[in-house]
Amino acid sequence: MKEELFKKELLGHVIAYVYVIEFQKRGFLHAHFLIILKQSCKLQSREEYDHIVCAEVPNKEENSYLHAAIVKHMIHGPCGELNKNNVCMNTKSHCCKNKYPKQFFLFTTYGQNSYPKYKCRDNGAHAKVRGATLDNRWVVPYNPYLLATFDCHMNVEICSTISAVKVI
Repeated sequence: MKEELFKKELLGHVIAYVYVIEFQKRGFLHAHFLIILKQSCKLQSREEYDHIVCAEVPNKEENSYLHAAIVKHMIHGPCGELNKNNVCMNTKSHCCKNKYPKQFFLFTTYGQNSYPKYKCRDNGAHAKVRGATLDNRWVVPYNPYLLATFDCHMNVEICSTISAVKVI
């Protein structure tokens, strides 16, 4: 992962980074990377954001490998009305702690002091996961190249404001 990000400059020229590796409850490794790109590599447009991060199920016929990886690793839930006992459910509000399902968005938007809201279209794409048919609103943001390369859950978010950095 470090070679892809720092030597091959997959996302751009990295001038600073910090990362933490921890163990999850079931003994799985879990890593958080925060990278800072050189000013000339910073993302400026929705199209640049969409080139790095996706939040949609790809067409199974066009890219069966990536489709399978997303279904296996990058679909949240089901939770909410579909599974009220999922571990992500807030016992008081009865809502998903991770705010799934997300809203549909025709294009990526980004606001002040927040994470972007990634393009997540209501285009009929869906996947059968843990007994439920889920659409793009359930897709955890990912980078197609990293997901296909490492074949594991790998949430990728663009963090371009100081408030979003503080959350990390």
